[in-house]
Amino acid sequence: MIKRALFFGGYFLFCLACFLLAFEVIYRYQLIDFFQPELRANNSTEDLRGSNRITILAMGDSFTAGNKTWVSYLREQLPGYRIINAGVSATGVFESLYMAPRRFRDFQPKVFIYQVYVGNDIQDIRRPLNWRTMTPARYLYGFACSYLGLRSVTFANYRLAQLFRKPGDEQALPPDGPFSPVTYPVSVTIYTRAEPGNLEDTILARGRRGRDVDTLITGIKTLTGYAPPGCRKYVVVIPDAAQVSDFYLDHMRQLGVRVSQPQEFQRDDYPMLHRLQEGFRDREINVLNPLPLFKEHERQGRRLYYSNDSHLKPVGQSLLGEFILDRLTADGLAS
Repeated sequence: MIKRALFFGGYFLFCLACFLLAFEVIYRYQLIDFFQPELRANNSTEDLRGSNRITILAMGDSFTAGNKTWVSYLREQLPGYRIINAGVSATGVFESLYMAPRRFRDFQPKVFIYQVYVGNDIQDIRRPLNWRTMTPARYLYGFACSYLGLRSVTFANYRLAQLFRKPGDEQALPPDGPFSPVTYPVSVTIYTRAEPGNLEDTILARGRRGRDVDTLITGIKTLTGYAPPGCRKYVVVIPDAAQVSDFYLDHMRQLGVRVSQPQEFQRDDYPMLHRLQEGFRDREINVLNPLPLFKEHERQGRRLYYSNDSHLKPVGQSLLGEFILDRLTADGLAS
């Protein structure tokens, strides 16, 4: 009886491992376009079918995805261009790499803009893990994603979350109100407890997070390698709110974020940005840094980020769109 139970248990685990491996291969090579629903939600049917207009392709996470982001601002200001929004909420450079071959082949952009968010893009490469502060399920999930390399698990988790909202609702955030650690997104507080120094280590590009920054650079280089000849390439780096003003930094500290060098943390030319600039210099990838502009507007009393969420408000998204448009115009790519 025991031998039979062990046999069937082993057989079940073998079948599960084969299924996970097959799903991982299908997902990584995008044999099915797993993110087609987001592409359709973020773009008009006319744009997806094709156009004689010059194409700008945008990729990134929830700061890019949706219909109320900086991409929408560019569309309003550049009606003569076809602007494809291939952003997907809750994704990072790995997911963009999987999507890239099909997106570049289908749209043949003349301009490519990839959006990086300092707050969690490095965290997507290696999730904070701490068995003392995390539930076993979340710990195993992070371990499978970061150390076993099962990126399809992150997709499955993402799709489960979509059961509660449809693609295109990435910016359906709650009304802004007074800051409260209780109402802040649970995932942020969980990962902060697991690794309190994560954000500072990311911004200062030190220790293991420094190596993760190098992984991001390698990934973006590979990503831009799919671009057609003559395509102009940009990486816009959206700062974490805590870099922009002490108002948000105090919020992060209340959540448990550890910051030992606030002056270095809030520098305009912070180490992570500098490393990105140096890493892309040989690839003619332009790194755009809106942090000084964001700081100036915050000093004028314009709150660009939500108090209880790490995302940009509509005013922040419009400002980011204006910033990107100014750079494109200066480079002769928009008029």
